[in-house]
Amino acid sequence: MTERNREPSGTKPGGDGRRPGASLADLAARLSRARARDGDNGGGGPPGGIGIAVRVGIELTATLAVGVGIGWFLDRWLGTGPWLMVVFFFLGAAAGVLNVYRAGKNMGLAPGTQAPAEAGAENGNEKCNGGP
Repeated sequence: MTERNREPSGTKPGGDGRRPGASLADLAARLSRARARDGDNGGGGPPGGIGIAVRVGIELTATLAVGVGIGWFLDRWLGTGPWLMVVFFFLGAAAGVLNVYRAGKNMGLAPGTQAPAEAGAENGNEKCNGGP
């Protein structure tokens, strides 16, 4: 190693003399101790009211922006005026409302789970249209 790569103390730059894996192992140990102390397992809990409101707002805005963007691009490409932008605006709005419905339907459930099915449908006891 050349002299210019050394710090005034004689060690490598940014190093404290330990091997690189030791600092990562030390960090992992300190992180697990802090999580155990705070009662956090790193999984995160269900989102609160503000988190859901932000999610819904972002989803509505994003679906509308994507719909308008696609419509604007197609209008410019095909020369159809504002018609495709209007159509895709309403398609984006419908997609946004569908996302809000899905978010509201699963509210209160743990992340990654689905709402239980109807009691009769999950046991196979649904009635047929022409049956007894």
